[in-house]
Amino acid sequence: MIKIASNKVRWVISAFFALLILFGTYSNIFSLAAFLGCCLMVVFFEKESILLQLFFIMPMANIFKLSPTSQSFFTILLLLYVVLHLVLPRKATTLVILFGIYVVVGELLAGQFNLFRTIKLICNILFLSSILNDKVKLNNKEIFFSYIIGNIVSSVFGLMDSDLFRINDYVGVMEFINPEMEIDVFRFAGLYSDPNYYSIGLIVSLCLLVLMYYRDVINPFFMTLLGAPIIYFLIITYSKSAIIMILVVFIFLLYTLFHKKKYAAALMLIGLITMVVILALSGAIPILEVVISRILAADTGNAIDVNALTTGRFNIWMMYIKNMAGSVKTIFFGDSITAELVNGRASHNTYLDIFYNLGLVGGMLLLASLKAILSQSMYSKFKRNIINYSILICILTMYFFLGELFYYDPPFQIFLAFVALNLPLADNKNQRK
Repeated sequence: MIKIASNKVRWVISAFFALLILFGTYSNIFSLAAFLGCCLMVVFFEKESILLQLFFIMPMANIFKLSPTSQSFFTILLLLYVVLHLVLPRKATTLVILFGIYVVVGELLAGQFNLFRTIKLICNILFLSSILNDKVKLNNKEIFFSYIIGNIVSSVFGLMDSDLFRINDYVGVMEFINPEMEIDVFRFAGLYSDPNYYSIGLIVSLCLLVLMYYRDVINPFFMTLLGAPIIYFLIITYSKSAIIMILVVFIFLLYTLFHKKKYAAALMLIGLITMVVILALSGAIPILEVVISRILAADTGNAIDVNALTTGRFNIWMMYIKNMAGSVKTIFFGDSITAELVNGRASHNTYLDIFYNLGLVGGMLLLASLKAILSQSMYSKFKRNIINYSILICILTMYFFLGELFYYDPPFQIFLAFVALNLPLADNKNQRK
């Protein structure tokens, strides 16, 4: 197996693949070249080099295609990795096989079979197992940086729509109209089709930066250098959940500053947040004024309008729950992963998606499979703090408002969450390596 000894060479390769994927929106010849290059890497390079590239290009999966309507090459890359490098704990094997059979039989009984959706769902589980349970020791710092830089680069690509780079043909543009301010606001979504789904990768990236700063892997300047553009990209999504989750990450950062006895820096951060909130409420920061107006729109005076606060999601959740409650078959076995959306509306809730598509039986099989996979990589020989749990808290919260069941992101984000859980954050630096 070929090993990339130099980080500089690895980043040059990453940049080369990223440019090929970007130019693929102009001509699919470049997409094919990137795909063939990635396939050669998956086949001939050692695992760490492969995974670093996969974590880097994952945020670009939506434009890594032959055409805007075709299947992403990233699905095939994950399948190829799983075929060549599968690692599945013995006690999880039977459960995953049963789950796969359950999914396929459910589709066949429903009269529809979606090959790529089936492959993506099963591959996500097997890929997560392979990277969590592999005995090959990975460089966590490089994995973190690959994911963070990949999200930043993909965000920059999202700003480059033009006659040359037809980004919007692949991802589209979301528009939010604020009638009170009489302006049209274009919500940025990077290389995703929805700002909320885009924002979760950036929130995870911010958590990783705080985690590395806590462990003295990076200094405050470097954390700010990478964190500032991420926060900017999050703000221009005009997403309520993104702004709220930024505040959650700031709480993690404050915890870190107090832990490091950086009291002056903590007070400065509190002062900065307070000043920004005051300016936003006064209308001096138009971007944040729009977001705050969306949040305050849920306040009807007498009570909080939960449906308005969740941007209509609460009514959608109730609609899905009523639909499931009306069918014993749906409750226990689901409507299959090819089921139509209820009244044409996505659930915007990963947990509802699991039970609507798979039912209680399928949901329990999925959770049992994940438990068997994750339990093999969980260590409990040290005390954890809130920074260990930061990524897990963020993704579990955001998955409640997003339907991530069939997306590429979950195995990568769950892996990062479990790496964070297994990092000793003791004062002894020898324990942090």
